[in-house]
Amino acid sequence: RFDPITYLKLTEQMDTHDVGRGRGGKKSALGSVHIPAMILGIDSDVLYPLSDQEELTELFPNGELRIINSDAGHDGFLLEQDQVASYISEFLSSHD
Repeated sequence: RFDPITYLKLTEQMDTHDVGRGRGGKKSALGSVHIPAMILGIDSDVLYPLSDQEELTELFPNGELRIINSDAGHDGFLLEQDQVASYISEFLSSHD
């Protein structure tokens, strides 16, 4: 169990993380990743909205977006295991 301060610190870190910080910005940082990257977005996620996942997909040169349909919001990645497993299996088999 998290105590309230731990939860606040974790949330603060999630809210302030910037993959482009110190790397010339997001476009430069993610544009240098040339391996295939699958981005999973959840259509009901308000913590990490689908628009964020769409942006990531555009920034990765070989990015592929897959959308998980769920009413569970951010927890959809935990609850929609069949969809997640299917997308991962498909991705791995197409990039071996």
